[in-house]
Order: sequence, then C-alpha cells, then structure tokens
Amino acid sequence: MSERYALSGAPVAALHNENDGLARDSILWGQGVDASSGRAEAEEMTGICFDHLSLCDISALDLIDVASSLDCEAVSLFVLPLPLGPYRDLVNDLPARQEVIAALRANGLKVGVVEPFMLDASPDWSIMERTAALAAELGGDVNALAFDSEPSRQQDSMARLAEISREAGTRMTIEAFSMSSIRTPADALALAQASGDDVGLTIDTLHVMRTGGRWSDIAALPPERIFHVQLSDGPVCAPADLSEEAVGGRLPPGQGQFDLDTLVPILPATARIAVEAPSVADERLSPKERGAILMTATRALLARTGRS
Repeated sequence: MSERYALSGAPVAALHNENDGLARDSILWGQGVDASSGRAEAEEMTGICFDHLSLCDISALDLIDVASSLDCEAVSLFVLPLPLGPYRDLVNDLPARQEVIAALRANGLKVGVVEPFMLDASPDWSIMERTAALAAELGGDVNALAFDSEPSRQQDSMARLAEISREAGTRMTIEAFSMSSIRTPADALALAQASGDDVGLTIDTLHVMRTGGRWSDIAALPPERIFHVQLSDGPVCAPADLSEEAVGGRLPPGQGQFDLDTLVPILPATARIAVEAPSVADERLSPKERGAILMTATRALLARTGRS
C-alpha cells in the first residue's frame, strides 16, 4: 500500500481518459477465478509475492524483471501514474498494458494485488470499474483502501466496489492501515463481512504494529478472509512521521522488533505472502541488489518458521 499513493493530493480520477478502450485478453492464471462469481479457489500459496512499494522507484516492467531474477512467484502492481514512482497508465494505455502482460507471461509471474483503489467520500466509479477490469485481466486482486469518515457511506462504497470486482471476474481485499479511516484488521473484517462472503483482507505488518495490534489479533481473524499478507519489520517504538516510515523507513522481514517469527506460523496456508518493505534507496545498489536483500531476509524468515 502506497500511503495514500502519493502524499500529494493528486486525484487519481484526473488520470482517467474516458476515450480509451480496455483490452479483454485475460490472463487469469493467478487465482483460479470463476469469472461468473468473482470467487477464487482456495489453494495453498507457496511462493513469495514482491509488492511494488518495496521498489517504488521503478516501473512495472523493471519490477517484473527484478522479481523474475529473484525467483518470486508473483508481483503486485501500481497500474496508474502516481507521484511515488515512474508508473505508466496501464488502465488507459493499451500498448503499455500489453508490454506488462507480455513480460508477466514471459517470466511466468502471477499478479498479487492491483492498486490504487482509494474509496473516499466521492469515488470516481468509472475509473474504479476500469481498474477492476484490468485487475481481472492481470489475474490480480482489487486492493481497497478506505478514506471516507462517514461510516454508512463508506460501507456502501465498499460493497459497491466488491460487486464491481465480482462482475469483472476477480476478488476484492480490504487493507487496514494507520492513516486511513479503517485502521485495524478488525475494522477491515467488519467491512469485509458487510461487503460479501468473498471479500478478503490484506494484512500489512507495519500497520498492525502502528495501530497497537498484536499477532493474536491476526490469529483471531477467519483464516479464509486473509488473502494477502505484506511483511516488513521495524522498531517497536514508532517514529514521529508514520508516512515517512511507511514509504521509505521499513526494515526487511525478520530484521526488526516486530517478532514476525510468531506471526508467520499462524498465517493460513492459503494466504499469499508478500514482501512490502520500502526503505530509502542506497544509490550504490541496483534495484535487483536492493530486492535481493529483501528476498534473502524474507526467505530466511519463512524457512526458520516452517513456511518455505
């Protein structure tokens, strides 16, 4: 999750081009989605997904190249231009979308979650529909974030996005994080339950910690609701600037004080494990070298907790 995708206030709706078409050459290899229901078959997840925020300064094509070279199973993608990095408009730019699809196929990579889906007080439903259609085309899940302070309207909006996702042929997952109107996994679960039996949760370890959560809170969640888990680490004490930490101040999984060794064994086998641990880029290191640091740490954590 890209912390409101920008920290800039630039509306995603302004990036929407009403005149461009969306190709429907689906590559639904990732989740076994039944397009008539939007449900995905529950299957054991064994590989690691590399989430785009971990290397937010590179494009989708470069991320795919790095993830493939590091033997990842999947990538999560930003599919609209955002101030965080050099992201092309995969919703409206057909050649750009075709390049990404070709790269995914060539490298045998699945897609984890697709972003951005930011539900504020007045969502642009046209861009939501088109981006959900792209998520389905890529075989990824819609990752929804809540920014509406009015609870009933927020619930209605989330239910509407869930239905849009079903109609497109994919799943929706709701992410709680410390700077949104849905801060805790329990809050996200209530919203997911109100939105449908097929709506899941994205668990970000940083945001669980920064909202005072415990791993017992995650163990108490219905396991079938946990779709995507974003691993990162850090100190127990939060810094003064949570936004800065979230987009550039995380530690590799297992190298901080979050006690991820206690979390990993309680995660359901059907949950997709992802690394989302952006840090300030060391200019001496290439994206592949930075990615290798994260993957080495993540694999070591999973190995010693019996997940690999």
